Amino acid sequence: MADGRYDPRIEDIEYLRHGERALLARLYQPRGAGPFPAIVEVHGGAWVNSDRLNNEGSMTELAQSGIVVLSLDFRMPPEAGYPASAQDINFGIRWLKAHAAECGTTPAQVGGFGTSSGPGRRAWMPAWRL
Repeated sequence: MADGRYDPRIEDIEYLRHGERALLARLYQPRGAGPFPAIVEVHGGAWVNSDRLNNEGSMTELAQSGIVVLSLDFRMPPEAGYPASAQDINFGIRWLKAHAAECGTTPAQVGGFGTSSGPGRRAWMPAWRL
């Protein structure tokens, strides 16, 4: 950490599989002594377009500030209608909580963040409420 900023490790991981379809998430993980607060990020796109890279710059900034971020891809129409997106997002939250230690956080520190399609326009919400 230099000047109060962390050098994040960034990688794509498979967090869920539906048959042959792998759903990816981008994990932004601050390097340093944790545990860090964490968020599951749900991209905008009116529930029908965009992907985990939609807010890449902002998510990198959050990781540089010491926040673990898991940005999700999730099923959307026309591939799958409601409630598929909500189910995938819920699984993403559970995935991060189950892998909290290896991601540098704790289950109690996992919350949610979304833009447009997310849980509220740039809203922060503890994941236990999602």
